[in-house]
Amino acid sequence: MNAIDRKWLNLLRFDSFAGVLKHESRFVVQEPYRSLTESVVTKVMDQLTLIVPANTILYRARLNATSFEDRQKEKIPFSIEDMGPPPPNLAKAGRINPEGIPYLYCAGDEDTAGAELRPWKGAHLTIAHINIANDIPIADLTIEPKDEVWDLFFDELSRSYSTQWPPELKLNYLVTQYFSEHFRAAGLRGVKYKSEFNSGGDNYALFYREDYMIIETRTVETIDVSFCFYAK
Repeated sequence: MNAIDRKWLNLLRFDSFAGVLKHESRFVVQEPYRSLTESVVTKVMDQLTLIVPANTILYRARLNATSFEDRQKEKIPFSIEDMGPPPPNLAKAGRINPEGIPYLYCAGDEDTAGAELRPWKGAHLTIAHINIANDIPIADLTIEPKDEVWDLFFDELSRSYSTQWPPELKLNYLVTQYFSEHFRAAGLRGVKYKSEFNSGGDNYALFYREDYMIIETRTVETIDVSFCFYAK
């Protein structure tokens, strides 16, 4: 089998694997998907791992409470304690975390952190500054592997990490949750992926609470929102 054939085979395996996780087996996978998982994790560890240096600042946003009676209350930021991940009993399944296992979702800049919330014009947001405590290795899905056999597969995997689904389609998160758990088991401390809502922006999911400290919060106001539509 030549490189082109293997490239397309890997892409087909991604699509079929997604179906297996959603509708057949969620916790134990058989061949060829077991070997595929091992190959993906090895590729990430060898070529797609980023060291986030200690004292790097990341950003997390949260929509402030809306008050029609007292609009000044909307300008009060959440406390540092309120800007961390939810407790396990309140942690809903997300694109990277399974239900009941909270991770911290944040971004590389304030604009991206805010854009992920899709705020309306005039909305007030709390922006938290997240300080990375130590050098931490994470999976970086914003770059491509140095192997053309895998480029289509990782294009699709990267797109899956960036895509946000409505609650009724939350099963689509099983693929990214699955691979994130395997990245974590391999010793990585988080995942970096492209933002769907801010072109050029990057998002992060941090697995471990001891890897960061929330050092300050402040309120910002959304001054402009843009949309782009196309006809099918």
